[in-house]
Formats: sequence, C-alpha cells, structure tokens
Amino acid sequence: MRLSDKLLELCISQNREAQKQLYELLLPYLRAVANRYLRDSSYTKDVLQESFVKIFRSMSQYDPEKAPFKQWAVRITINNSLNYNKRVIGTPIEELVVSKHQGSVVPAVIEKWSTENMLLLLKQMPRDYFEVFNLSVIDGYSHAEIAELLNISEDLSRKRLSRGKTWLRNFFQLEKDSLIRLDFPSVHLN
Repeated sequence: MRLSDKLLELCISQNREAQKQLYELLLPYLRAVANRYLRDSSYTKDVLQESFVKIFRSMSQYDPEKAPFKQWAVRITINNSLNYNKRVIGTPIEELVVSKHQGSVVPAVIEKWSTENMLLLLKQMPRDYFEVFNLSVIDGYSHAEIAELLNISEDLSRKRLSRGKTWLRNFFQLEKDSLIRLDFPSVHLN
C-alpha cells in the first residue's frame, strides 16, 4: 500500500475504503510523531483521533504545491499534540534557571541510548524548551516556522532552543546518577 494521488482523490470524495487505507498507511508514522510531542503518551489515541478527523475534513484544502501530503498530515498532528499539551496538561510550573557554564553533551552516551530512552529524557525537559527543541532539532523546522506554530517570536524560539540545549548539558553534567535511577541500563558513564 502506497500513498498516491489516486488514493488522496478517493479520500477527498469520501470513499471509506480509501480513507481506511490512508489511515492504516499514516497511523504508525503519526503515532510516532504524536508520542514524540506529547508530554504524556496516554493521550496519544485522543490526539491521533483528533488529527485524523481534521485530516479527513480538511483534505479538500490540501495544496500539494505547498508541501507533500505526509508532511501536511504531520504538521496537523504536531499542532494537535502541542494544543493537547496546553489544554490537558497545562502550563509547566517549574522553570529552569540557566547557568552560565556551557559544558558539552557527552556524545558517546547519547549514541548508546535507544530512541525511546532519549524521548523519555527529553520529555523531562520543561515543556516550552521541549517543544522548540523537538521542532528544531528533531523535525528540522526553522525558527520562523516554530514561531508561527507556537505563536511566539523568533527570538523567543531561539532562546528556548538554547535553554533546552543547556538543560540537556546540565542533565549530563549534574545528574549522572539519575541515569541509573531512570533505568537506562545501556548507558554507562565513567
């Protein structure tokens, strides 16, 4: 099964079998996207349901000149995930105090981690930093695109990315013992 123009046309014309095929084709990928952005993965099914409803309702507005369909669907899922974080989880209480010391993240440690373990770590980051870090580093959005998605300024996007990177550096420098407490058996620090 492949994403084709014909499949998209059938979905736009409300063909249920085509919609089912598109759903099955996109579900694993969009689930991974939602899990990456949601602070609490127990909401994944809700976000995916909202995302697919929006995708199917908005398909006639999809413009292939602006972006590939999969990228368009991902953007809807990211937006829904970010909105769900705000609506259900709320604003984070804690704020990170950024230190002047800029140590480096230990690359050898990161290489040994599974994607799942890294995602668990990133989800501990303050929400505002996590969202920008995820959009910039993981998904490759520019600061202009992030500013538009999150309704913030480009400068604030840059600041949050910088603070997110600092949070990671501090985690590796100051919290080496927490790696064991977080049960990441594949990580060994000297």
